[in-house]
Amino acid sequence: MPPMSRTRIASACGLGLAAALLLAGCTMWKEKPVTAWSGATGGEQFERLLWQDVEAKNWNSVEQHLAATFVSVTASGSRDRAATLEHWKQLSLEEYSMGEVQVTPSGDLMIVTYSVTLKGSYAGQPMPAGPYRAMTIWQKEKKGWVAIAHSATPASNGSK
Repeated sequence: MPPMSRTRIASACGLGLAAALLLAGCTMWKEKPVTAWSGATGGEQFERLLWQDVEAKNWNSVEQHLAATFVSVTASGSRDRAATLEHWKQLSLEEYSMGEVQVTPSGDLMIVTYSVTLKGSYAGQPMPAGPYRAMTIWQKEKKGWVAIAHSATPASNGSK
């Protein structure tokens, strides 16, 4: 085999280095899950943080992220902010999972729709796991993003 020139060796080393950097780039700068409201930048992150706070019973944080005029709608009716907080405080959420998340920005609003499956109890009784179809509308205010409306209904069998 003929000896390689310095140019070919440098070129081969450069290709190897470029390949290594490309492979490292796949995981090196991978987005880490947001664990604090201050680092959240999008509707899906806001929604996950809200559910994390409900699960952890971090009610001060939940209250900070609900607008004064917040309303929620479920199969059992509509609730204002105070009634929603009391309803959520009766949840003993052990686990939740979200899927099919879609975020639709609209000016100072973000509409987040998704499916959610819950594991836990409500007022001491096991609750149906779901899935539920949910929607939350987030609004940008001076103090940050707050939820202004939320809706959750059981998904019908076979629906998407």
